[in-house]
Amino acid sequence: MASSKRIRIVFVTKSPYKREENELLAAHCVMADGTPIHELFEFDIRAVPIQEILHVDLKVMVEAEVTSAYYLLKVPCIVEHAGLVFADYSSDSYPGGLTKPMWDTLKDRFVEETKSAHRKAIARAVIAYCDGMTVKTFVGERNGTISDLPRGKRSFYWDTVFIPDDPSGRSAGLTYAEIADSPALGLAYKIRELSQSSAAMLNFLQYRLDVGDPQLWR
Repeated sequence: MASSKRIRIVFVTKSPYKREENELLAAHCVMADGTPIHELFEFDIRAVPIQEILHVDLKVMVEAEVTSAYYLLKVPCIVEHAGLVFADYSSDSYPGGLTKPMWDTLKDRFVEETKSAHRKAIARAVIAYCDGMTVKTFVGERNGTISDLPRGKRSFYWDTVFIPDDPSGRSAGLTYAEIADSPALGLAYKIRELSQSSAAMLNFLQYRLDVGDPQLWR
């Protein structure tokens, strides 16, 4: 499979953090059958300026944004957004797509102002894919808990306050940012073992393998 032509994935993002995490995903993650992602796919990161809409439902946000991105690029592409969902508001997906503007405004006061210390939460990522005919979405989730205070140096939005559930126990009690800081774990561990965004991407990549090239591009 490594000798075959790799599938190009146009990933629309301006975030250097997402670019870094995507590079680690390609380098360290494998598909369900054990094939390394980098043998099957190549990622083409496009920093296209698309207007972000505000909506509590991440799915609604990414569907609108990928449609806008496709209109500009005229090639099949994906966009991704992630947010926190408080477990007691899971049916409302809150704050969901509003997590980013809330964090941008509150920053280190997010936990205090939302009264979310020790609160159970879901880290949810949604990828939207537009092939020129349809838009499909793919979800990844990680359960966890909100910390009492921001912890860790890698300030990728709420990574400093989200403590992921880790079935292995290796990162118990650490926020995503602290996991990235840890010499024994590192950012690659988050991407390979825990990340909701990696889970969403793997779901999308499997779909892309299963369905083949979009009809308009065959």
